[in-house]
Amino acid sequence: MTVDPRIGFWISLIAAIISALVASGAMFTDIIGPDKTKLVLGVLGLVNVVINSVNALLHAVPSTTNIPPADANKYLLGPVIPK
Repeated sequence: MTVDPRIGFWISLIAAIISALVASGAMFTDIIGPDKTKLVLGVLGLVNVVINSVNALLHAVPSTTNIPPADANKYLLGPVIPK
């Protein structure tokens, strides 16, 4: 299984933007008030966890098939060894 590096790049970029929004949560209090800030930060936190989890799974897949068959069992999600 090969993952296109562009997918990982965009997921990482989106996760970084969401992380920056979570980190700037104190500014939301001034902008939208404390009640809405809790909701926004809660949603952003959950989305951040999901995106980073998917990103971790995608990066757990080796992006090459040049791994010797003897070492293939070290990877839970791949690689697919050509027959």
